Amino acid sequence: MKKPILTVTLAFCAFVVFSQSESKNIDTKLRFGFNLGTNYSFLQSKESLPSNAEIYPGIGAKMGVFMDYSISKNFLFSPKTELAFNKSGVETTNNDNSISTYKVFPISIDIMTHFVYKIGERKTVPYLLFGPNLRLPLEKNPKSSSEFNNKTDLAVDFGIGLENRLKHFIFAPEIRYSLGLLNVNKNPTFQTLKYHNISLVLNFK
Repeated sequence: MKKPILTVTLAFCAFVVFSQSESKNIDTKLRFGFNLGTNYSFLQSKESLPSNAEIYPGIGAKMGVFMDYSISKNFLFSPKTELAFNKSGVETTNNDNSISTYKVFPISIDIMTHFVYKIGERKTVPYLLFGPNLRLPLEKNPKSSSEFNNKTDLAVDFGIGLENRLKHFIFAPEIRYSLGLLNVNKNPTFQTLKYHNISLVLNFK
């Protein structure tokens, strides 16, 4: 399942790069792009975990494609789709001292609808972003009764970035915080687990 998704994503990114290089006008109303980044994910439990269980955070990676539509000179509508590899979960120490790991969103598809406000009209301008994020787990069926998947999540994203208008393209690094709103847990050992992450993303458009 992973290989076809990666192949399609990389092919689309290559197409976007080629298309952007062919266009000399970077002031178009509609732009397409791709991004690459890293993320730090962590969980929060509403209830106390069992004494033999511990939440662990982790650093992962992501890549995606997006579209920017200029509603005005400073206000953009920016839907995105990203493939994310995440590293957070819960470890449980069993009676025989073996460790069982419940991974939360090891791979996910994030579908975002961001609204972007640019502060100024210079070649290098800061911007703010805000919008909902639908996070879909990309998982195989459990191999055994001791393995569990995750539920779909709905999050709210906040972020800041810096848009740099170069000769042939726009480069925009940004930092995002994604606040998970729903309980994503399907493991009966635990109750409420909410997923959050902080991402550093490099956008090319």
